[in-house]
Formats: sequence, structure tokens, C-alpha cells
Amino acid sequence: MSSDNPFRDLFAKAGIEGTTDDPDSLPDLDKNGDEIKEVVLGYERRGSGKVITTVRDIPAEKMDETLKFIKKTLGTGGSIDSDLLVIQGDRRAQLTRFFEKQGIRVRGDRE
Repeated sequence: MSSDNPFRDLFAKAGIEGTTDDPDSLPDLDKNGDEIKEVVLGYERRGSGKVITTVRDIPAEKMDETLKFIKKTLGTGGSIDSDLLVIQGDRRAQLTRFFEKQGIRVRGDRE
């Protein structure tokens, strides 16, 4: 996957590692295998005009760990709102590729 970030090569040559927009290069979320079977992605435009991506059907005991992982690896903000992970921005395509790479079925708004 090619990157639109013109600084990625510059930082790589300098030995500086940052967040990535390439879900194919992300490490595995769940080393133990199949704890998360399926997720449902959603897309909302909030009243302020800002866009969020929601992820549901993550087991309650895995929500904190999953949110922290997504925020760090995608370089975005997010929070937990009852049974949803709320990720800032339109991250549907990235999250779809990321979860499918993990062997997790993705339903809902995929792009």
C-alpha cells in the first residue's frame, strides 16, 4: 500500500519510528487467536460536523486493550461509550483491513 505521507521515508532514513496509516504493517491485536470473532463498524457525523467511526461487539474485557491498541497504532483519538469504541475520524477502511487481517469478520459500514 503506498503512503500519502511525504515524510515517512525521511523519518525512516533518520531512524525515527512513528504511527502508521498502513494497517497491513500493524502487529496482531490478539496473540491468543479467536477471542474476537466479529465486529460491526459504524460511521457518524456528530453535531459539530466532526466524523467518528464506531466499533461494536468487542467483548467488555477486551475493550480497553483494543481501544488503546487502535489509538496507538493508528495515531488517532478515541473513547469508550457504553458498549462502543468511538474512534475519531473516518477510519472504516483502515479498521476493516486491520480486523480482516486478524481473521475477524467485519460487518456494517466498511468504507
